[in-house]
Amino acid sequence: MPVVKTNWVKKTLGACLAFSFSTLIISSPLIAPIVAFAHAEHGTEGGVPTVSPKTKLPKGISLQVVKSNAFQFALATDGQQQIEILGEDKRAFLRFKGNKLYADLNATGWHRSRQPGGGPIPDRLKDNPKLKPNWVLLDKQPGYGWYDPRLIKEDLAHFNLAMVANGKPISVRIERIEPEPMTGYWRPTLVNEADFTGLNAMVPGLSGNNFLLSRMGTAKGEFQVLDDQGVPFIELRKDGVWLNSMHAWANSVELFHTPGTEQAPWVKVSETGTVTYADPRLDKKPAKISETGSWVIPVKLKEGDQQSLLKGELTWQKIVENTN
Repeated sequence: MPVVKTNWVKKTLGACLAFSFSTLIISSPLIAPIVAFAHAEHGTEGGVPTVSPKTKLPKGISLQVVKSNAFQFALATDGQQQIEILGEDKRAFLRFKGNKLYADLNATGWHRSRQPGGGPIPDRLKDNPKLKPNWVLLDKQPGYGWYDPRLIKEDLAHFNLAMVANGKPISVRIERIEPEPMTGYWRPTLVNEADFTGLNAMVPGLSGNNFLLSRMGTAKGEFQVLDDQGVPFIELRKDGVWLNSMHAWANSVELFHTPGTEQAPWVKVSETGTVTYADPRLDKKPAKISETGSWVIPVKLKEGDQQSLLKGELTWQKIVENTN
């Protein structure tokens, strides 16, 4: 599924999914059933549920089906939209007004969206499903992630998600698509060591963009990980690892954190001297699988100008079928 690579989409998607999980944990007493889904691969038998490539959404709106502990919708906006999400009963249960997110607590769709297979409906709504709407402000949030029980119905080849965007009704077709067979993968490798005493670096996996850095007890200083413009976004300090939460990469490095403020943007993400994070530079793939890509991660001593360039390669590894 193609993903729109705009800053507001990436930033909002990360925030909206984290927010959807936090609302589940804070307000739902049914945590055990949610956790159970994290250990099962439900909903993939008939293909992967996907927003149809033919769907045309208004500018400033992105909708995806993503896999967390189960398949769920993830809606990202630029914070300028008026949107309502309708449940299976065609009643709106989520509402976006700019960067404000509202939920109708008297809509069955809201309660169904709280768990992968459909959250329980309160008795008061079972007896009277057409109660007057009770819209409450959840947060200032231009996006949100929610479950839809139809996403894990393996015998459901396709369905339509109903929404109203800026006063216009929209029917979003969701269809199951068989994933392309995996023939190989891009493998990142580190080709040199850090120049600094007490700094270890490695690529922890065979694929992906994860990168591991460790500040050892022998280190004489603190280290900064720099972006491509030389701006630090991660610091390995004596008291742990810190992230600049205001940096453009903050929501894509896959480090759980509570955002700071413009006055205090740095937030601690680890009490230890080791961090494993997603570095976007390891995703810069060559145009052809016959070519070898390259990447560089600059690390700087916090006090001073000395830098160490951690260099790596990206090569295509073909999967060889076992014919035995």
